This record gives sequence, structure tokens and C-alpha cells, in this order.
Amino acid sequence: MRQTDLPARDQLKSDIARRSDAYFLKTAAIVAAHGDCRATYAVFLRTDCIVAVDRAVELLHELYPADATWPIEVRRTAPEGTILASGRPLLYVSGSMTALAPLETLLLQRIGFACVSAMNAFTMCQAMPKASFIAMEARHCTGDDMHLACAYGASVGSRTAQLMGAVAFIGTSTAIAAPLFGATEGLGTMPHALIGYAKARILARGGDPDVESATLEAAKLYAETFPDETTYTVLVDYDGREITDALAVCHWFYSEAQLQDRGKKLAFRIDTHAGRHLEGLDWGGSVETLLRWTHKGTPGEVAKLALQGFMIDDLDGLSSDEIRDKCLFGTGVTAASIVRFRKALDDAGYKTPTIVASSGFDVLKCRVFGNLGIPVDVVGTGSFIPAKINRTHATADIVRYEMPDADGNLVPFDLVKVGREHLLMGVGRLSPEPRER
Repeated sequence: MRQTDLPARDQLKSDIARRSDAYFLKTAAIVAAHGDCRATYAVFLRTDCIVAVDRAVELLHELYPADATWPIEVRRTAPEGTILASGRPLLYVSGSMTALAPLETLLLQRIGFACVSAMNAFTMCQAMPKASFIAMEARHCTGDDMHLACAYGASVGSRTAQLMGAVAFIGTSTAIAAPLFGATEGLGTMPHALIGYAKARILARGGDPDVESATLEAAKLYAETFPDETTYTVLVDYDGREITDALAVCHWFYSEAQLQDRGKKLAFRIDTHAGRHLEGLDWGGSVETLLRWTHKGTPGEVAKLALQGFMIDDLDGLSSDEIRDKCLFGTGVTAASIVRFRKALDDAGYKTPTIVASSGFDVLKCRVFGNLGIPVDVVGTGSFIPAKINRTHATADIVRYEMPDADGNLVPFDLVKVGREHLLMGVGRLSPEPRER
């Protein structure tokens, strides 16, 4: 018989077995052969997180066999979206040990990435409460499972931040994850590839891309192809002329096409490569820009303000010089580059276009930008994905074994490996307490 010809329940059991760790399968076999018991698992993470386990619990209910000796019971320690300290149980899962043992691998796979992504997204939104966020992690994920786990986590963290007054996440870049954010479609306009295509069109018709702006060409192509969209977000760093090309697009948008009269809005996305500064900036210019912005007298004072509220562990092992390069005065999308770009638009009379910033906006960068009040309207980021994989390692320990006695009653024994006693529901209790079957 081919595997696909198996009855549905047998097929599901086979699918679970192929995905479960072998030692869990052997444990289930031993328990089934020597007498099943009702086991209670404590599930936890060894890092601070936000509870984002709905999808994992749904899967558990879906996979748990209906004919198991005891029905499954899931007891949460905190509601979805709650901030939880490292090591504290997220939930307790009780049921047949024979049935639950093969499911442990699949359950844990769906907890860590979601809960840590939730915590990261929450912290980022809290750091920049007036900015909207777009989840753009899809292309950094290993597939749909990881993408949806991280996107779900971001949506949970976002809702918690919204309860505290932040704008938070307004959507994601893919349609498959859009429902997690209350949307039906992915968000986004143009990648660098479209600017390159526009530049190739200019060259193909004999034009000079040093004279004609490929960025402007791409903006026109986009507006022509998607005339019903309300906001046109134009990427401006392809040719290293962020300010020059943005002003050219502004002139076309407001003066030539007059799209504002048709209810259209204009935004610019800045994704400057880390190998260079924004057009017209260098290190000295970046320092001068942030000194004026913050009303501070020295670069050190700017850095001190930027890192206000940070603990040593919050720096992700970066030195102060590395943080200055990444976030303040260095190359790429820095605090100085956004301030300079905003000032250039304002000085030219274009105060209404909004700024979308992308490129490495993780927890640290968002906190630095938030501390300095950098004028970013929208953040496009996938950097809520856990940077350290070991932080996502969820663990489950059995903390109660309920053994059937001769009369069919369940006798509980609270047991856990040495060092995990804090997980016990009845701390340290070994004496049996009968439980009616």
C-alpha cells in the first residue's frame, strides 16, 4: 500500500512520526507497551518574550488523536500578547503521554520564533510609537512556516504595542500573511529591480540616465500601471542621488502631473547601501546634522542621548563605535541621513511627502531613532526576526505524571529534572493525590 493510500488517521500518524524526534517516538512506544499515563508538560522559553502561542495550540488540538486515553487540556499561564519573563511557563499541556510525546517536536517548532518575534516587534513599535511599521521579513525566511510564525509574532507584539498607544504594524509584504494584520493583500511598491528596469528603458531608447532620472521614470511607470493606488512610495537610492531624484519626482508629482489634486499622496523610501553615505553627506556632515538636530555640543553627547535607557545586554555585543557607524554618523540609512533628507525636502517646499525608512531596523536601531526623535513616518523591516537562534529554543518538561491505580483513579506525582523545580504546579510535591478518571 502506498503511503498516500493510508486511511486519513493513519496518514496523519505517519506524517507526525516522520517529523518527530526519534527519542519521543521511542518514549511513546515504551509508555504504550507498559501502561499509559496522563502527563502534564510545562512549555517555556529561556528568554523574555511575548506570549504568541495561538497557532501552536491550534495545531496541537488538530493533531492530538480523538481516541486518546484522556482528552487534551491546555492551560495558559497568561493571555496572548502578555509580556512574560524568561523561564516562566507559557502554558501547561495535559493528556495521554503516548499521544503527546510524538507531538512535542511539532509544538516547540511553532513557539520560539513567534514569541521572540512578538517581543522584538513590540519593543520596536514602543521605541518609535508614531511610526507605522510594515513587516518585510518574508524573503529572509526559510519558507512559509517560518514566515508565518514570525509574521504572527509581529502581529501579536504589534497589538500589544497598540494597546499602549503606538501606531505599530499596519501590514506585511505578502498576501499569505496579510490576514494576520487584518488585511487581504501585501503592502509595498517598488524594489531596486524596478529602478534598474527603468534605467534600462532609458538606455534602450538612446537616452542618458545621467540626465533623465531612472527613479522618476520608475515612478511614472508605477503610477501608470497602478492608477487606483492612493499613495506612491518611490525608492530613491538606486543611483546614489537620493535628494536629487526625490526633488525631481516631487516636481513631476506636484507641478507637472498634479497628482495631489486627484487625492494621491507621495512617499519616499530610503534604503541607502551601507557602503556609502546619503547623497551630499559624509562623516563630518553627519555629525554636524545631528548636533543641530539634537542641540548637543559634541558627538559623544549625541551618542549618550541615543543610547539613553540602554543596558549593556541591549547593545547586542556592539561597541560604541559600531553603534555610531550603524545608527548615527556612518554610511547607510542613519539618523543623520534621514534628518538631512527631510530637511532637503522641506527646504524645497515639499513638506507633505512622507519618509519610509528600511535597512537593518532592528530593536537597537529603532530604539536609537526613537530616542533621537528622527522623523521617520514608516519603517519597513523584517529585523524583528530573532537574530540569535538560541533565543527561540522553546522547551517542554513533563512536570506531572498521573498514574492509573487498580481502581482506575489517577494518582499524580509531581516530578521534574533537577534544576527545573520552579516549573512544578505543586512545588516539590511527591505525595500522591487521587484524581477521578
